[in-house]
Amino acid sequence: MSLLERTGIAVWRPLDSAIEMATLLTEAFRTAWRERGPSDGIILDVTLRQIYFTGIQALKIVTVVALLLGGAVIIEAFTQLPRVGGESVIGSILVVVVVRELGPILTAIIVIGRSGTAISTEIGYMMVNNEMQAISMMGINPLRAIVLPRIIGVAAAIACLSFYFNIVALFGGYAFARFIVQYPFHRYVSDLSGALGFWDVAVSGIKCLVFGVIVAVVCCRRGFSVRFSFTEIPQATTGAVVTCLYLCFAVNMVITAFFYI
Repeated sequence: MSLLERTGIAVWRPLDSAIEMATLLTEAFRTAWRERGPSDGIILDVTLRQIYFTGIQALKIVTVVALLLGGAVIIEAFTQLPRVGGESVIGSILVVVVVRELGPILTAIIVIGRSGTAISTEIGYMMVNNEMQAISMMGINPLRAIVLPRIIGVAAAIACLSFYFNIVALFGGYAFARFIVQYPFHRYVSDLSGALGFWDVAVSGIKCLVFGVIVAVVCCRRGFSVRFSFTEIPQATTGAVVTCLYLCFAVNMVITAFFYI
């Protein structure tokens, strides 16, 4: 294979994947309007189940990670910044580190490892067992019954989990750090409220919604790529995790640059 051919393949594969994911996303949302009917109640039930699995059942791990991370960040900020005369920017540092960046991206990582893999594996098994063909033969569009509820459910769950993560990290982390750092609570709240603005919360929410769509679409697409054998499922799941991580970090950087530069 020539250098030109290898270059063309290297360029075309990511482009082809991006086109497939964009098509999957648009077609899934198009079914929300074109195929409305008696099945709407079933779609709503599947969506709520996805929110429950992705969001509520992940509260335990999100709480633990948020407490430990928030405590570590607060201890570092309150012990290191005063040494260089940075007491006045403690609130701003916490908002930038926790609310703008770590909250959304760590929540997405938790969901990728927990729910993204489950989505890819579930759809992969359905493909091998010919369940997708059976669903289509019953006159049910898989994009509406399988993909759409997962996109909505994962996006909503990540947005709510990120908000919860920020609250636990900032206030639960302070409760942990209070045993080490002597910093009055009223001053801590004053610093945070002075540094936290509308756009910090809004951009964090935008990131979470975009991350949720990315995770759901990538994992669904990887699940649909399984064709013949159960041995393809672990490969599809691993590929879904890696792709989600790449895209979430890249989108995070793009959104941060767009709003804050």
